[in-house]
Amino acid sequence: MTLITILCIYTAFLIFISYMQISFLKKEKEKQAVILEESDYKNAADIAMENEKYKIFSNFYNLIINISWIAFGFLYLKEIFIKENSTLENTLFLLTFLVIISILNLPLSYYESFIKDKKHGFSNMTLALFVKDSIKSLILMLIFGFLIIYALVFCFEFFSTYWWMVAFILSFTIILIINLIYPTLIAPMFNKMKKLEDENLLEKITILMQKCGFSANGVYVIDASKRDKRLNAYFGGLFKSKRVVLFDTLLNALKEKELIAVLGHELGHFVHKDLIKTLSASALMLFALFFIFAHLPGFFYIESHLDGVNAGVFALLLIFGNIFTFIVSPLLNKMSQKNEFNADLHGAKLSSKEDMKSALIALAKENKAFVKTSKIYTFFHLSHPCIYERIKALQ
Repeated sequence: MTLITILCIYTAFLIFISYMQISFLKKEKEKQAVILEESDYKNAADIAMENEKYKIFSNFYNLIINISWIAFGFLYLKEIFIKENSTLENTLFLLTFLVIISILNLPLSYYESFIKDKKHGFSNMTLALFVKDSIKSLILMLIFGFLIIYALVFCFEFFSTYWWMVAFILSFTIILIINLIYPTLIAPMFNKMKKLEDENLLEKITILMQKCGFSANGVYVIDASKRDKRLNAYFGGLFKSKRVVLFDTLLNALKEKELIAVLGHELGHFVHKDLIKTLSASALMLFALFFIFAHLPGFFYIESHLDGVNAGVFALLLIFGNIFTFIVSPLLNKMSQKNEFNADLHGAKLSSKEDMKSALIALAKENKAFVKTSKIYTFFHLSHPCIYERIKALQ
């Protein structure tokens, strides 16, 4: 019962944060609108409250699923797969667990895409595309999931006491490889990616990158609008695989000066070496995570029926790892928020403060994002400061 109690306390705290955020939004909604026009301001508050209510439901839903795994799910899989406790048996055990989790999460994904987001005019998702994406994700999980899980279980079996150090190195290497290949191999599996055709804009973006010493193998536009109308842009990849990726929704919604300011912000992350900082923080967190789960008390395995299962530590990590991440999230969020403020200032220097402010307001308006958040919500959940604080910092 100890493990179930831990999960219940964690979920109760998440629901409490959402409840506090909803109370904050209700009060702010009745105040005079700031940054956005009044109708947009109130609509964004309503959407934010609905998102928190959905989050409460999804947290409770995940709690029920996790309790089910602890109470009887792992025991059932153990009886099916674990006969000789071989590497292959443990790999199939953990892979089946991941596949079942993915299937159980499909109703939430469906509701979010076809009901919640369509209601507010965000989602362009079709049933055919949803099924296609789900099948692609499942295939990728089966192929790469099998290989990664097999390697991790092998580390546990072969390296004895120090298995977690080798597993950490392997896991972090995989993270680096994913960052390296994402814009060139993974993203194109889900979105059509083509080079920016606007020569005038391309020239300005190239000049912007040259000012910052940023070299990329191209500026690309992806057809994000086929799934979602929200705006975004990112600099993806590492080393020679670096790409500037613009959502087609961003190109259609922002003025040229605002777009330059947004890209100036993203280049600010490069100039300030934020990617290196983030990867370093991730490495430290991953190291601590493997260390903690390599030294779990025995009752974790007994209560979850994972005693005698070599892959048990990884199953527990997948269920309880979020709690560790949640505990350290305030430190990571604080670092990330500082990086965002500095990147905004960099974007303002490359364009102007007015252009940066105008871009932030346009992003908030088009994404229907409420411009304020409660302190407790910001502390635990926000890697980016709210728009209100970002604009205030620019001023």
